[in-house]
Amino acid sequence: MTDHSHEDLAHKGDPSLDRMLFFSDGVFAIAITLLSIELHPPHGWDGSLGMLVGEGWPMLMAFAVSFAVIGVFWNSHRRIFLNMTRFTAGVFWLNLALLAGIALMPFATSLTYQLGAGGGKFLIYLGLVAAVGMIQGLMYGYGAFLSDVIQPRLHWMRRVSVFLTVSLIPGAACGLSLLAFAGASPLVLFGLAAVIAFLIGLGIFTRRRYP
Repeated sequence: MTDHSHEDLAHKGDPSLDRMLFFSDGVFAIAITLLSIELHPPHGWDGSLGMLVGEGWPMLMAFAVSFAVIGVFWNSHRRIFLNMTRFTAGVFWLNLALLAGIALMPFATSLTYQLGAGGGKFLIYLGLVAAVGMIQGLMYGYGAFLSDVIQPRLHWMRRVSVFLTVSLIPGAACGLSLLAFAGASPLVLFGLAAVIAFLIGLGIFTRRRYP
């Protein structure tokens, strides 16, 4: 995928594609803004920075992680659509499913610091991030392999690399961050780091091998 300006996309001659992008940008913007709605001072806060950070760090960390996750999803979404030439029904429905997941991010984020101890809330959060990543990967795969609306048409190895990167890296990176804070097994952390390193390496290799 190559970088272009927003104006490049807005003049491709397909109003439906443009409107879908503008609508998607609005959903991303609202979701990332709503992350701050549930941020509140700790109960009994004495006005000190120490207590705010000491007792409020779980929700601040959840906010920071989710802000970064949504930002990464938006950037991947932007890059996919900058190379898309026309509107298709398949991309529309997959994009709608992706936006539903993004809209749920503020709710999933609030679960991580409102429901007390327990790993179930983190599984819900990571499950949502992984699902959104897979949907975004499927959207790219549909456009690149089935409907052939992503141009220029890259070598199939590069398209596979982009599909795997878009699908798997958000969930793996988010899981690595949260599990590291939770003190997970080093073997688990190493496994996730290895997956991320492999995908990044595959992307570098395919870009150089099939420019």
